[in-house]
Amino acid sequence: MDKKTGFTLVELMVALMIAAVVLGAVATLADATACANEATEEMGREQAQLRHVTMRLTDLVKRANQVTIAATDGFELWHDTNADGVTDADELTQIARGSDGDTVIIGGSETHSQCSNVVFQYDAAAPDTRFVAIWFEMDNSGVTQTHTVNAKLRVSDDH
Repeated sequence: MDKKTGFTLVELMVALMIAAVVLGAVATLADATACANEATEEMGREQAQLRHVTMRLTDLVKRANQVTIAATDGFELWHDTNADGVTDADELTQIARGSDGDTVIIGGSETHSQCSNVVFQYDAAAPDTRFVAIWFEMDNSGVTQTHTVNAKLRVSDDH
């Protein structure tokens, strides 16, 4: 008796169904991995932005000789770069809340629009201000978090 070797139609159909399920699972896993990678990169960008804003504001305040203006919508710092004891226009840096209340503006040109509900607080009125606190909120992956920058002037304005 001559027996033919090979797969039956039923066996081929079962193999194709198993392959389709496996390929579907692989495609789903690849999509989930891509979404997770995108979310991780976005969170990294948001954290980098937060670090940049925090470090920039802290550094500016710590290096300032004096807070010349301390208002509810921002403040102005004097950095005596030429050590002559005279306030020159190019030695002043303004830190302000944007008109929308949802932006931090540093020096008039550096804008951080990821910050919202920006609030400034001081230990004393200018020019006696020695401590500055800045509160703002940032949206991190759909979750709004409040951040605080606390900085004390370290440079003396005595010349």
